[in-house]
Amino acid sequence: MALDIASAQVKLRDLTAKFDNRVSAATPFYPTVCYDASSVRSSEKYGWLGNMPGMREWLGERQFSELRAANFVLENKHWESSLLIKKTDLADDNLGQYGPVLEQLGIEAAHHPDDLWFSTLELGESTACYDGQFFFDTDHVWGNSGTQSNDITSTVVSTSAPTVAEIKTAIRKMIRTMLAFKNDQGKLYNRPTIGRLNDLTLLVPLALRDLVYDALESELLSNSSNVVVDRPNIVSSAYLTSDVKLYLFKTGEAVKPFVFQRREPLTRMMKGIDDLETKDVKFMSEARYNVGYFAWWTAILCTLTT
Repeated sequence: MALDIASAQVKLRDLTAKFDNRVSAATPFYPTVCYDASSVRSSEKYGWLGNMPGMREWLGERQFSELRAANFVLENKHWESSLLIKKTDLADDNLGQYGPVLEQLGIEAAHHPDDLWFSTLELGESTACYDGQFFFDTDHVWGNSGTQSNDITSTVVSTSAPTVAEIKTAIRKMIRTMLAFKNDQGKLYNRPTIGRLNDLTLLVPLALRDLVYDALESELLSNSSNVVVDRPNIVSSAYLTSDVKLYLFKTGEAVKPFVFQRREPLTRMMKGIDDLETKDVKFMSEARYNVGYFAWWTAILCTLTT
């Protein structure tokens, strides 16, 4: 059966437009918590993390800071998604089934870094970051920072039924802990803030969603006095596998908790439309990137315990 190539190309352009539109319209979560880093090779080394020289009075000669030794390497990974489109369906104008599939492929491609990020997040208690410690750990030490923990606990009477007050206590503990972190020079990472902190994101499992909203949304005490509390942006997700773990991220700094390492952007192409040896047109998309651990001091894990 001879295929009208010109007509088929128009139909295929309509299909790829559906893919492109879904990619463009997507609003994935990972940019909120990931530093976007361009990559020019198969892997990148982040040896500068934690090295934060500050200002000093100029007395005598300049004092030049050097990067502390670190060996954190993130390798890029190659990703793809492919689909066969039957030429007979093109010839018969039977493409209704492909439009939704191409749209869903676009959604999956745009949000795939989210899938990768959630997996990375939950491995943070057992995977090392730049300082050789697990990303979420109780004994981070770098230069003159002293020993610091971004893996904390908060006590509740019942882990299966925590109270609003207990959740509020846990969140406040997370914020206090984060604000006290010091860099390798022994200086505080976080500057004094007038008013509420507005660059915090709290990620919670679905089981705690209502409790967290009750803990943070209420603006009045029982005596009707105003409450002024730091109000993180709340994100709840079924991707989290534990109902007793809350995550707090500070996302307004120059660096973020994680890194999205972008080697090659998402691309797509069609192949085989004029190849008489094949019965299908091949839709192919690909990209090269990876997600890794970055600035642990901008992330806190709090586990509810009895």
